Amino acid sequence: MYRTELKGRVAVVLGGADGVGAAVCRLLAARGARIAVIGDDESELQDLVDELRWVGADAIGVVSAGVDPASVHAGVLDEVGPPDLLFVLPCTTSAGTDFRRRVDSGLTATFEALQAFVPRMAEARAGAVVTVAPFGTDAATSAVGGGVTALTQHVAREFAETGVRANVVSWTPAAERVEDVAFAAVYLASDASPTLTATTFDVAGTHSRL
Repeated sequence: MYRTELKGRVAVVLGGADGVGAAVCRLLAARGARIAVIGDDESELQDLVDELRWVGADAIGVVSAGVDPASVHAGVLDEVGPPDLLFVLPCTTSAGTDFRRRVDSGLTATFEALQAFVPRMAEARAGAVVTVAPFGTDAATSAVGGGVTALTQHVAREFAETGVRANVVSWTPAAERVEDVAFAAVYLASDASPTLTATTFDVAGTHSRL
């Protein structure tokens, strides 16, 4: 029987200090993973790491605000090595209302994270990538969600022969239960879904091929 326990696995969660990201981290901690959380807000990040450690998790926090993304990613790789599990949660709100800035903070940041971590995972011939693609009524959120889905499709195909799987959880920021989104993300990263790749799951429980 395939299990969702993740004892000893190294998980990197980008955008994990609050909301869905924090919910993902809590589930990972409950399943025994080692966690590196990357987030913009130092105070929220420290509160989350303290919470994870309090329940016995091996967790570190890395502040990304004002730091070159390449330096952040390299620092995490130096600290924990190539992750077994990579969760990327793009932000579409912190850049305000400017379309270009919001797309850059969400889509470009996702691309940079995938570019930094996935090749290292492929070297280990295993791993699971889960991106969380937002969808909504405004153009910037839709652009980020569509772009993140396309990038994940590319990763799934490019690295198919290396043992790295890549899937998407699609959700709306207006969703009331971030735990549902987090559960789907952790399920897709676990041994409970060993053959799933290039798949999009939505929070309503349906799924479709990319």
